[in-house]
Amino acid sequence: MDFRNYLKENIVILDGGTGTVLQGKGLKSGELPERWNITHPDDIVDLHKSYYDAGSNVVNTNTFGANKLKFSSVELEAIIRAAIENAKKARDLSSGTQPKWVAMDIGPTGKMLKPLGELDFEDAVSVFSETV
Repeated sequence: MDFRNYLKENIVILDGGTGTVLQGKGLKSGELPERWNITHPDDIVDLHKSYYDAGSNVVNTNTFGANKLKFSSVELEAIIRAAIENAKKARDLSSGTQPKWVAMDIGPTGKMLKPLGELDFEDAVSVFSETV
């Protein structure tokens, strides 16, 4: 089913928190949760599946902080690919009968834009472009 058509006539339910759930599963302070897509894929799949099983239509990938300011290009690509695969696997394993979609979660860069910070606007665009 097409998401835009579904949205015209239905309420869409999104997932909930990721970081707080991962902390409950053992994510340590200062640890980058996006790496869990590779190092703890079963935990990520379980997290997403629980939201689908609870009735969510959309699960956001575990990619909120995934960008080239935190990861090399090679690691970034691996993290994003794994995140999408984990969310799709959770969708396929879910017992929920509602329509389901995967959305990529893209958060802030972690740096302030000039003149309040050091990051040029063009560099921020580049950071987001590589993530996408």
